[in-house]
Amino acid sequence: MKLLIVSVLFAVTSVCSAQTDSIFVGRANGTITAYAVSAIREITFSSLPTSVREQELVQNLLSSFALRQNYPNPFNPTTTIQYQIPHSGEVSITIYDIRGRLIRSLANLIQQAGSHSVIWDARDDAGINVSSGSYFCRVDFDHSFLVKKLLFLK
Repeated sequence: MKLLIVSVLFAVTSVCSAQTDSIFVGRANGTITAYAVSAIREITFSSLPTSVREQELVQNLLSSFALRQNYPNPFNPTTTIQYQIPHSGEVSITIYDIRGRLIRSLANLIQQAGSHSVIWDARDDAGINVSSGSYFCRVDFDHSFLVKKLLFLK
């Protein structure tokens, strides 16, 4: 999707820091439109950005490594974990318990740039159902990692 911004681009800072799924664009006619970040491939300004920082924020938004909150959360019996990578590379997805013990390795593979998802069925690497409680999903990519808390309720 190519996006032409007619007026002021706002909320970019909050979108980048909060890792939300939408970017909000204010148009000259006063309307505000939300766009799914995963659907935006390019942003073209109708005039120059107001600052170099604004342009950097937009570029980072479109080409960032991100881990979304799993859904549903709390979950039973399965949950979907979504993440985004800016370029192809090796991705590792692991689940840890509250004590930091490795529970499950969900993925360790090379993937193309874009949005991806995996499903966790609340089982450990041996195929045994885990108990109710808090778990952490860690996604490693390109010498960086992101973590989200997952809540499993029986």
